[in-house]
Amino acid sequence: MNFIKQFALQPSRRIAAPPSGQKLWATQKLGNSKRMASLDNSVHSAGIEEVHNVPMSVIKRPIPSVLDEMKVQSLMATIDAETNADDVPPVDILWITGSEGGNYYFSFGGCHRFEAHKRLNRETIKAKLVRSTLGDLYHYMGSSAPKYLA
Repeated sequence: MNFIKQFALQPSRRIAAPPSGQKLWATQKLGNSKRMASLDNSVHSAGIEEVHNVPMSVIKRPIPSVLDEMKVQSLMATIDAETNADDVPPVDILWITGSEGGNYYFSFGGCHRFEAHKRLNRETIKAKLVRSTLGDLYHYMGSSAPKYLA
């Protein structure tokens, strides 16, 4: 198991904040709530604690979502009720730095959460940033992945 951990949780790909202490947007720490512990982590973001409020406008979702309307409606009700909004776990976003320094944000999971935020006209969504590369993006998109990002 230790052999696998050295590859699965590489610090260079599992950073919790932008480099050089630079803030991209508002962040928050996840609480130590036991009931949310399993929901707040995915394979990609298990080593990331910091949650960012990412502008919806910067997130690229290249694969069309197949949605369960009842699930979207339920999430909308939960998000809209300010007392329950923290019950919705953050989405994972692949964060790729372009060859000329631009930042690119891709999301492949969390389609129901993303759609609920979109329909509620929310400007931001809670997300964990997963430091990624074009090679990682290729795993999701195959030959449709861009060859380079400026």
